[in-house]
Amino acid sequence: MIVYTDSLNFAEEILYSNKWTKVSAENVNNEIRVLTEKLLQKKDLYMCNLRTRNSWKYLLLVETALDSQFDIFIKLAQENIQLPDRILCLAKSGIGFHGFKNRSWSTEEGNIHLSAFIAPQKEVEHFSTGFLIVSAVSVIQTIDSIKELKRKAMVKWVNDILIDSSKVCGVLAYTQSQGKTITGAILGIGLNVNTTPGISPTPFVPKVASLSDFTKSKKSFNQKLIFHRLIHFLNKNIKNLLNGKYNKLLNIYIKRSLIIGKYVKVCRDTPEETVVVKYSGKVKGIGENLELILEDIEPKISNGRLIIESQDA
Repeated sequence: MIVYTDSLNFAEEILYSNKWTKVSAENVNNEIRVLTEKLLQKKDLYMCNLRTRNSWKYLLLVETALDSQFDIFIKLAQENIQLPDRILCLAKSGIGFHGFKNRSWSTEEGNIHLSAFIAPQKEVEHFSTGFLIVSAVSVIQTIDSIKELKRKAMVKWVNDILIDSSKVCGVLAYTQSQGKTITGAILGIGLNVNTTPGISPTPFVPKVASLSDFTKSKKSFNQKLIFHRLIHFLNKNIKNLLNGKYNKLLNIYIKRSLIIGKYVKVCRDTPEETVVVKYSGKVKGIGENLELILEDIEPKISNGRLIIESQDA
């Protein structure tokens, strides 16, 4: 994997020892130059070749992203800029980052702010939900790899990861296609590792936390360890999805659902925090395309924001 960075200090926080070469931004590999120009603002960069067992081709480490990496990938895809398969972008901090429906996301040093780009160039089963599930399952498996946190992470429909009712992570996915061929997929993951953002509670997100809030030993993990395990699981689960194993991933997602058997309110999904209830009831299950199934309510629900009211009565 070829790594480019604008900050050796940040790179050393994330990667194990490597030999770095100073390069001009103009001498970056042609196939990745457009992206580095958008993300790495400095004229002088550093490059290394990192030995890895996964399929990632490029990693960009950004000290301060001046715009959302996720949005930059989308813009380049919409402009038909051809990018190579398997790119990772990790920012130490940034401006303009956001969650689902452009809701604000606070970037704090010590946390994971990751975007990933893949170019499958093939038909992908259930692609509209598949890549979102890949991100959620990969985060859960990463958290499970920490002994103190095993089996504690749960999914709140549709894209939040919680521990003990506190949000620690949000995931995003965007896909672009030509006919039935998926030409690009962008995954976004914001995972609070060491630092809990100072965010005001809302009915939809009453509490936020970081992984360090739930561990006694601060030596059991760090940002570097979490990053490497996360990209390992992302690589593994992307392969599963592309090889037709969508149901395997879906089953993990459903098994780790926080809401099945609970009473919820389903509200209109708007960028604001306004509570406009569309449905309420007990969650019976989650459908094949992540539809929410409530007891005695038709039809299945494909979008909305959840407020969890109570446990199974």
